[in-house]
Amino acid sequence: MPVSLAASGLAGAPVRPYLEGMKLSIHAHQIEKPRDLTAFLRKHLVRPLGRLHDSPATELTVHVEDTTPSKGGVDQACKVTFRMPNAKTLRVESVKDDLHAALLECAQRLKRLVQREVAKQRAPSRSPESRPLGRSFRRRATAAEIAPDGSPATL
Repeated sequence: MPVSLAASGLAGAPVRPYLEGMKLSIHAHQIEKPRDLTAFLRKHLVRPLGRLHDSPATELTVHVEDTTPSKGGVDQACKVTFRMPNAKTLRVESVKDDLHAALLECAQRLKRLVQREVAKQRAPSRSPESRPLGRSFRRRATAAEIAPDGSPATL
């Protein structure tokens, strides 16, 4: 008799966890992590960035902190680091009086940076002009004033 996934307690477990996408790690320093922070980050950071670049090797690290815990004022800081394979590590920081506002600002900046980095990866090489062997030889031969058969180009 086959056992269903719900009965075995594996209903919520992913079948292949290595296909889940990027790794997300959240660090809170001198501040209590809000309960909705993980869901907020998945909605505003992970999902939009996953559309641009989704790989199991991609890492997203979020640091939230209170910059001056003993004082009040504008001091909720958010630092987001995004690591893509074969690309630069992207880091964005924002300080606001509201943590969610700081996270949204970081998300906007990071999306723009990731779009630019992905466009660089997808762009053709810096010299898009194709140079077959004949054209390359002709350019060099003309500069050296030698004909393709080896005789002097000027008669």
